Amino acid sequence: MKYTLKNRQIKKIIFFAIINFVFFKPLYAQSELDFSFVQGQGTQIPDVLKQSSGNVPGQYLIDVFFNGQKTGRQALTITTDDKETLCLSSSWLTQLNLPINFEKMNATFNITRQCYDFSRIKGGKITFDYGQQSLKLNLPQIVLLNGTQQKDWDYGTPGFRLNYAINGNKSFGYGSIPDTENIYGNIDFNANYGLWVLSAKTSGTDNDGFTSPDLTLSTAIQSVRGDLTIGKSFSHSTILPDFSFYGVSLRSNSAMVPWSARGYAPIIDGVLNGNSRITVKQGSYVLYSKTLPAGPYSLTDISPVSNGDITVTVENDNGTISTRTYPVTAMPTLLRDDDFNYNFATGIRENSSQIEGIFGLASLDYGLDFGTVNVASIIHRQYQSIGSGITLPIGDFGAISTSLNMAWSHYEDTVQQSFLKKNQKGISAIFQYAKDFGQDTNLQLLTYRYTGRGYNDFSSFNPQNIHSDGDKHSRYEAIVTQRLESAYLNISGWAQNYRNGKNRDIGASLSLSTTVGNISLGLGGSYTKSGSTGSQYNTSLSVSIPFDLWGRNQFSNSSVSYDSLYGTSFNSGISFSINDDINHNLNVNVGKNERTASLYTGVRFDAVQTGLSISQSEQSTALSASISGSVAGAKGVGFAYSRQQNDTIAIAHINELDDINFNGSSPTNIWGNTIVPLSSYQRNDITIDTNNIPENVELLNSTYQVVPTNKAIIVRDYKYINVSRYLLRVLNKQGKPFNMGTQVKTNEGTDAGFVASGGILVATLLSTPKFLEVKEDNLVCRLNITGINPGSNYVTDVRCQ
Repeated sequence: MKYTLKNRQIKKIIFFAIINFVFFKPLYAQSELDFSFVQGQGTQIPDVLKQSSGNVPGQYLIDVFFNGQKTGRQALTITTDDKETLCLSSSWLTQLNLPINFEKMNATFNITRQCYDFSRIKGGKITFDYGQQSLKLNLPQIVLLNGTQQKDWDYGTPGFRLNYAINGNKSFGYGSIPDTENIYGNIDFNANYGLWVLSAKTSGTDNDGFTSPDLTLSTAIQSVRGDLTIGKSFSHSTILPDFSFYGVSLRSNSAMVPWSARGYAPIIDGVLNGNSRITVKQGSYVLYSKTLPAGPYSLTDISPVSNGDITVTVENDNGTISTRTYPVTAMPTLLRDDDFNYNFATGIRENSSQIEGIFGLASLDYGLDFGTVNVASIIHRQYQSIGSGITLPIGDFGAISTSLNMAWSHYEDTVQQSFLKKNQKGISAIFQYAKDFGQDTNLQLLTYRYTGRGYNDFSSFNPQNIHSDGDKHSRYEAIVTQRLESAYLNISGWAQNYRNGKNRDIGASLSLSTTVGNISLGLGGSYTKSGSTGSQYNTSLSVSIPFDLWGRNQFSNSSVSYDSLYGTSFNSGISFSINDDINHNLNVNVGKNERTASLYTGVRFDAVQTGLSISQSEQSTALSASISGSVAGAKGVGFAYSRQQNDTIAIAHINELDDINFNGSSPTNIWGNTIVPLSSYQRNDITIDTNNIPENVELLNSTYQVVPTNKAIIVRDYKYINVSRYLLRVLNKQGKPFNMGTQVKTNEGTDAGFVASGGILVATLLSTPKFLEVKEDNLVCRLNITGINPGSNYVTDVRCQ
């Protein structure tokens, strides 16, 4: 039978010929490509060229593209029913994690074949490209999942995560010094189900028992940009001291917004006459750089800033350049325009033995174009307070913040077994000022706090202790930083005044740090004077020197310090490592009353971090050992272990393949699992390291992108198929290579590929065939590949039989 080929078909075979010629000509002498079938003579025509349209039945390993974007690799079986139109099952589509809303795909569902035919919907299409071995899927936006940020969040899979740290100490005393021993443990556990996370933290020793249990049930809520928490939690307010309580809270979470929208940044706006590049810099750091079109603009996505002038440069497309400078002073209480923080809570304060009953708390911070306003209130049957504040940037003069709180306290006192109630009220006021004096001097914060006689914070309020905080009058604080070329100087001081004739408390500290070459130097000192304990001061000088040993960077650290109570002490240590998994630290300390030498060795394993130390002093010899790590498990994949500890994690699963890494993680275990640390509410790319992937494994996906909620346990299954790869030179019965373009099939009738230049056949098969089959001149011959190991990098000759 003769076949007349259309232009499209001829282009296909020429494409194959060019590809094979380019890649295999350097290895073998060029073979003549047999075009005799174009005239309908001689060589068997490849199946793909026999039909002018439609799909060739067979098994394929293909790249999948969805609406123009590559989504992974997948095995595809085309049956005779798919010759005209491909129909894909829901299970096949689900493995690709496509954003398809299957509830809206009913019109495309083929009930008889139980699969989806995209051609049944306007704008839908499935195209199988035999030459590129790819499948291109197209669907209209109307049948896709909503692309909002809420849909992008991943709350994870039902499972658990346990971080642990255990340390044991044994001390052998000399003379009258007794032996001691203790074990310390710290456990951080969370269990996840649906949108909820159950968290528990506890720590303690074998002598004192475990204390401070922390048990909460929480969920992240996108619509209010906050967390709903039930259990033990902490209040949070800009103008009221925090305290722990048992109850329910709804609190904003700034981590839920992009980094560029957090913290404070000034409003930068204007009008552009033409397309222009706007660059925003603070010092030498670029905060923003983008080309914008002509017209008005307002920059709301600048990264958070610190103190210092901001320079805005506008480069117009006509070559003109203009520059503006914005003096900026950032304060902790400043928010950018339209940003907010809130906290609503109700429950019982943790120290319930001092105060009984339920409280309610509400606080709100809101950023406006002129500054940030704050309001907060607490209501309890024995205590009420209300407060407000404002923070204002004042340009060249810096920034100021002030707040005023008023509280009503209801005390009880026992006198002759009868209760006498006394009500008090008072105010508390805070004024803060910050200013950047040029590039080198920064008054970070100057604070004045006034406390009225009858004022008490709810965090320390005790209804049975009148005047519990009534002696405090005023407090002054200041922090100043100064840059001295390559050195940095930090100075801070404070003073606390009291009523009722009490002497004031004062304190100050100073630190100076610099580098000379690669040597780091530090000088520090502090002074405190208390009306009850007297004066105390100390000074210290430290030096850190890096050096090379065994081809690695090592460090030595030395310091000398003097304390007015404890005298002079000298400390010297060296940190060194032979490889990435073993590190050592040797330290010697000589003081007025004690001399100690210690050696620490830390060893990292895939699943745990361990440490062992021994120290020797004049009083005792002490041994210490520690172990820490993380264990996680999730539905459907089993357990995973890691020496790294993180709140938010992924369990990367690649079935039954061990020693595989993801993002530098520990290798997978015998179940194919490993723990990968993630960042909450940010895009994370979880990518497999293909270095240890076996030769017979073909990955269907290598990277997943996720945006996890806090403490989520994300499970990602990396699918693969086992393939047989053959590199053969196929010869006919006369021992000559087959012509380029000759089609080869397996004994099951599946395409094995086309012969390239020099008779070379590169075949990637989904199963190991019994033999290969070649048709030439209407004659069929078999290639016996029994005994040929797939995956070889060497060409093996096989002769037709």
